Amino acid sequence: MDPYREYQDYVMASRLLIARGLSREVLGLSQYARLRLKRLELAASGRLWALEHLDQRLRFGFWSNPLRLKEALRWLGDAPYLESPLAFEALLYPEEQGRLCYPGQAGAYYLGWLRLPALLMDPRAFEEALREQEERQRELPLFLNAFHRVPGV
Repeated sequence: MDPYREYQDYVMASRLLIARGLSREVLGLSQYARLRLKRLELAASGRLWALEHLDQRLRFGFWSNPLRLKEALRWLGDAPYLESPLAFEALLYPEEQGRLCYPGQAGAYYLGWLRLPALLMDPRAFEEALREQEERQRELPLFLNAFHRVPGV
């Protein structure tokens, strides 16, 4: 996976959890990259407990792992951000919303992942949902402000 997209997914998961009072941390891009490298070291060394702890901090698989997502949905409850693609995009800054190809694009992508837990027992529907998510991902630009900063500003 593209490391920038992975970071963007991490930020959106973090913002959602912060909005619900379930977290207080959003790592900067360099901090995230440093911890991501540490994750690779932990995986190679077989230190599974430390790896699991770091995975939680990095929100690794938050959107794409149906079991993690099912657990997260229990914590998120009736979060207003989950009501519609436009409601989800309230988590974005105005400049970030302006970088999308159309209103609701990021919301449709991230909320599309919410279908996965319910589809685990239907392999065909699950595969179709994954294909749809891959298409949405290809069309979704890198919209975070972290990727669009001008040096010196």
